[in-house]
Amino acid sequence: MPIRNSVILEPDRLHTLVERFMERPAFSFDIETFGPNRNVPTQNVANWMSLATDGIAVAIPFGHPNGDVLLSKATKKKNKSTGKFDPIPAVYDDPPEQMLPSEVFSILKPLFFAEDKIKIAHNATFDLISTAKYWGEIAPPQYSDTIVLQWLLDENMKQKGLKDLVKRYYKVDYDTENVGKCVEAHPFSKVGHYAFMDAKYTWLLWKKFQKRIHDQGLVNVRRLEEDVLGVLLDMGITGAPVDQLAMQELVRDMSARLVDIEADIYRAAGQQFNLNAPAQKAGVLYAPKKDGGQGLRPTKPTDGGKKKRESGQELEWKDYSTDADSLEKHENNAVVKKLLEYAEVSKLLDYPLSYLGIEGDPKKPCRIFDGRIHADFVQYGTVTGRFSCREPNLQNIPRPDTELGKRIRGLFVAPAGYKLVVADYGQIELVVLAHFIGRGDLYKGFHNGVDPHSATAAALMGVDPQEFMARVKSGDRTCIDFRQVAKGINFAVVYGAGPDKVASMAKISVKEAKRFMEMHQKLFPEIYRFKEEVVRVCRSRRPPYIRTLLGRKRRLPLILSQNNGLRMGAERQAVNSLIQGSAADLIKLAMIRLNNSLPDEIRLILSVHDELVVLAPEDRAEEAACLVKEAMLGEGIQKLLRVPLSSDVKIVDRWSEAK
Repeated sequence: MPIRNSVILEPDRLHTLVERFMERPAFSFDIETFGPNRNVPTQNVANWMSLATDGIAVAIPFGHPNGDVLLSKATKKKNKSTGKFDPIPAVYDDPPEQMLPSEVFSILKPLFFAEDKIKIAHNATFDLISTAKYWGEIAPPQYSDTIVLQWLLDENMKQKGLKDLVKRYYKVDYDTENVGKCVEAHPFSKVGHYAFMDAKYTWLLWKKFQKRIHDQGLVNVRRLEEDVLGVLLDMGITGAPVDQLAMQELVRDMSARLVDIEADIYRAAGQQFNLNAPAQKAGVLYAPKKDGGQGLRPTKPTDGGKKKRESGQELEWKDYSTDADSLEKHENNAVVKKLLEYAEVSKLLDYPLSYLGIEGDPKKPCRIFDGRIHADFVQYGTVTGRFSCREPNLQNIPRPDTELGKRIRGLFVAPAGYKLVVADYGQIELVVLAHFIGRGDLYKGFHNGVDPHSATAAALMGVDPQEFMARVKSGDRTCIDFRQVAKGINFAVVYGAGPDKVASMAKISVKEAKRFMEMHQKLFPEIYRFKEEVVRVCRSRRPPYIRTLLGRKRRLPLILSQNNGLRMGAERQAVNSLIQGSAADLIKLAMIRLNNSLPDEIRLILSVHDELVVLAPEDRAEEAACLVKEAMLGEGIQKLLRVPLSSDVKIVDRWSEAK
């Protein structure tokens, strides 16, 4: 078959190929993996590598099990012990003789370790970490990632997979069977063609994106993302150490607690029902007391309920939502109180279960290897520039100011002889807001050492900020309550939340929340003028967009919508994206600065929103703390802002001890 001409089977051809690639400044590559942990780059096994550059594209097999002649088709056979049908894979003739992985990676090493060569992949963290185990180290920078470039060019695009982009830009569909999901199930030439096309189109996309990045003024933020990619590689290889025994104990405790809460719910409701069936919950909560319900007033229809209402149909109890927002409006009800507790514990139980996995369930594998979690921090997973995280998700770790949140964080622990150095930015989003405004009480407060929640609360109370802080420190209940109100209002300013959310956060009535929000608007007019200006500037551009501190674009076409709901949502996103996106710029810059300054014995292992976690030998923990502080607060980053940055740095044994 023609593809065989582009498949490299002999060492001499591979040596010649490397010489040709060494003449080029950049190349793309892609790796195919198999095995039970094929999606975990530190653990998977590779059996194909493909490479491309100007005028060249090849695929290199080193362990593909199949030839091209089908001897027997894939089928299924019933398992007598389980009663399920187990798959029986197709059988092919023998494949051509291939090089050993060690030989392939040895020949390729000079190319990958040439520091003047740009190494390009689509989802590069996966491919670079997958190859690192074969060399015993990560290939050095420079790096580029076509999925990240596409994200910088259009963060709103949903489908950014390689095959999706090839269909979009080249009208080519080269894989209708999802070959990469299980390469070992397919014949040799089919996988060779698939691997060849992956590398070829990654290269073509990279070439296509160069001018677009330049034309959209994204060169600086592209450099930021390509530099932070190197940090993610180190984090991914190092992993975060966890206490597996404590994790198993937590699962047992929380599972038992769920059983107790479930019994409490049934006692409070006077009946049993399916806690995971929203329709049954709605009946118990909203039906009249004479019919055995709680008689609560429903406030929010489900999506189905909205459609029924629009069509003029009368709504039933099951047509109303029982989500957390709906239940929190009735949190004094005994059944609701226990349902909220049940939901919280169930959600938190998901964390250790997602780490430990469920034995025998291939869809829920264990994510702990040699006592560490190697999570995938995704650069392109949000529209604002923040990281997302997967396999498992460590970005949704519970807040440290809750009992269960502390227990989850307590599972991340320094091994014997090591310490965790934990640092987070102080109120980074409000710092960014104050920087952009450049005046007013919020801005002055940062310069005078007053935290923004205290500055807001003091203004609402009409007292001096320093006096207010002293009263909070002395335990003045009124001041403490006002600070909670201020915290809710500041949250609303950044995220565009309404009085319902402020009321919930501050434990006050919606009426009181509205009153305080109106007071805030009068006391801090510069904030609201700034928000209006952000929206105005965004609307004036074609297409509409805002730019973050370091030049990241957030495109918001719906800000021109005639639909009030869509337009107002986009207006909120314009402000939030400017603030959150700029905060993301800063934390990524801090990570790069930190990683560049760390000696080999000290490693950055986690980045969760505005928080960094570093693993250091015990006798170098103080040194690590100084390096972290300099990376986050030093002149190279502080010069970007008109208000002072702050960071709280702690040296601990468990992550939970940092707050």
